[in-house]
Amino acid sequence: MKKLLKKTIVKILQDAGVKCEEGNIEIPPQLSFGDLSFPCFELAKTQKKNPQQIAVEIAQKITVKKDSLVTGVEATAGYVNFFLSWEKIVGKLLKEIIANKGKYSFSAKKKKIMIEFSQPNTNKPMHIGHARNTVLGDSLSKILEAAGNNVVRANYPGDIGLHVAKSMIGYMKWGNNKEPDKKSDHFVGDFYIKFFDEAKSNPALEEEARELLRKWEGGDKATVALWKKMREWCLDGFKETYKKIGVDFDVWFFESEFEKSGKDIINKLLEKGIAFKSPEGAVVADLEKYGLPSCIILRSDGTSLYATKDFQLGIIKFGKYKIDESIYVVGNEQKTYLEQIFKILELFGYEKAKQCYHLAYGLVMLPEGKMSSREGRVVLLDDLIAELEQLSGNVVSKANPTMDEAAKKKISEQVALAALKYALLKVSPEKNIIFNKNEVVQFEGDTGPYLQYAHTRCCGILEKAGKWKPCFKQENLTEQEKELVKNLIRFPAVVEEAAKDLRPHYVCNYAYELATAFNTFYHACPVLQAEQKDFRLTLVKATEIILKKSLELLGITALEKM
Repeated sequence: MKKLLKKTIVKILQDAGVKCEEGNIEIPPQLSFGDLSFPCFELAKTQKKNPQQIAVEIAQKITVKKDSLVTGVEATAGYVNFFLSWEKIVGKLLKEIIANKGKYSFSAKKKKIMIEFSQPNTNKPMHIGHARNTVLGDSLSKILEAAGNNVVRANYPGDIGLHVAKSMIGYMKWGNNKEPDKKSDHFVGDFYIKFFDEAKSNPALEEEARELLRKWEGGDKATVALWKKMREWCLDGFKETYKKIGVDFDVWFFESEFEKSGKDIINKLLEKGIAFKSPEGAVVADLEKYGLPSCIILRSDGTSLYATKDFQLGIIKFGKYKIDESIYVVGNEQKTYLEQIFKILELFGYEKAKQCYHLAYGLVMLPEGKMSSREGRVVLLDDLIAELEQLSGNVVSKANPTMDEAAKKKISEQVALAALKYALLKVSPEKNIIFNKNEVVQFEGDTGPYLQYAHTRCCGILEKAGKWKPCFKQENLTEQEKELVKNLIRFPAVVEEAAKDLRPHYVCNYAYELATAFNTFYHACPVLQAEQKDFRLTLVKATEIILKKSLELLGITALEKM
């Protein structure tokens, strides 16, 4: 619908002799300027005239037809401003939303995109930082699919390395061959923490871990058998958590799969002169001449690093899955590392390296500061969800004291996940987040539960209405109705921009603005007792559809009752 409005204005301008495209049409800097504007500042540079003079000349050439969606044109402060007939627009918009149920087609070229996200290590349970990575990748997958792309969701757990060897040493020394007596990834994580506690007074444990890693890479049967067992314990725990938060994957890659083939690439990098051996025997990629620090890609003892495996994974992604792009959802702190990986692949002659993109995200911190897995000072995702469910249950109970316990539990679980996901998504990915669990569960303010509550309010009105017929015509819209329509019309453009810029927080911001506009409308405009009841119910239904679709793109369940 917004495209239709822009096309209408472009046609009007072109008929007046102005060269113009849809991208030149903007939302005015001030509400009083109108609904859409054409800025004349670029024309002023080429025509050597004052932009306001150009705007006045263009406005004088424009004739608005009676049946047009445009009601008036004015020249103000260097802009040609267009005022729209929202009474004419609203019918087309509501018909489109209700007919399509919030689905739209987009003109941009469709791609096959792999998104690699979550990527926990199999030596401990996931924490709140993993949660940000996971919900960011999941939401981005949904947004790119909504924009018409074919998305492959990939998880790449770090299932081997020194970190894993340390949890194995912990179990070997203090596990007594026990089977898990708690959620299995938490069971493994306890031994990782135990290792670091003991290593403080016994530094020799570090060398034991390195020796164990060498034994794994050498194929020692007992080492590999223990590794497989503890790996499965962790993966079973991860899958339980993923099911809880409603996230799944199309493909699982594992670091261990690329250890040998990764070393083959290292040899070729040496042959091509892209890498060299240091005096200590480590293999180093020579990147200084490309403005990047050189990096070790194989340890001096011959054991592999992340980089050893990442080369092969990058090649397999494009070869096996025939993708157009690969998006790596990885923390800000790995920016230089991924630049090094992509540059090495490029130097290796792999053209697809240019289609690799790092979606960087910031830390999640608590009000009291940073976390540390090694010290056991970390908020585990499973524990956080349980706490949020408890806090959500308190809020739900307060709002619905007579609700039965089973319904309350189910709602509290979904409210908790909405609180978690929205809080992690509403901030631009590259920025750090301070996560306050007491704030995110509230039904008021910029929170996931607030959006869910707005949706339930739509559902409640529609349920109370009983039978009604959609009405797409209304004269003299109120300001609140007009504002709601203006928000509804933005949805496809927001999805398109979020997909183009890889920014789920655009959808968060939009959903919050839509919910706020709806709540303003709800308080100012009676629905069920109004003379224009059917029209307002149609407006409520359209809001319910778009709000639900927005929440789905964020991985949040749109509840009907709270």
